[in-house]
Amino acid sequence: MTDEIQDQGGGSGFGWFLVGLGIGAAIGVLYAPHAGTETRESLAAEARERAEYLKQKSQAAAAQVNSYVDQGKEHLNDYVERGKQAVDRGRTQLETYVERGRQAVAEHTSRVSAAVDAGKNAYTATTADREG
Repeated sequence: MTDEIQDQGGGSGFGWFLVGLGIGAAIGVLYAPHAGTETRESLAAEARERAEYLKQKSQAAAAQVNSYVDQGKEHLNDYVERGKQAVDRGRTQLETYVERGRQAVAEHTSRVSAAVDAGKNAYTATTADREG
């Protein structure tokens, strides 16, 4: 039965496809909002706008990253400075404690020496009285 329709219509399926393609192209040209040149220019302009938008966004992102890096450096420098100050305080306290220890040792040394000298003198006095 399809052969009968093709015989009556006088063409093949491919012929009808070409007719449909031509009609579609004609309708597209009639209803197109712009000419081909205008469409290409519009597409190129939009592509440039998008590229500029992406460029601006990437610059803003880079600026934000740089801001974060700068803040991180400031925090790190602050922590390093605090650490140096703590080390200096610790060193000063250690030097103070060492000096106090030296003074205590010197004081005890002089007391012990005085006690030893007193003991010697007492012994000498005691032994001299017995001999004489």
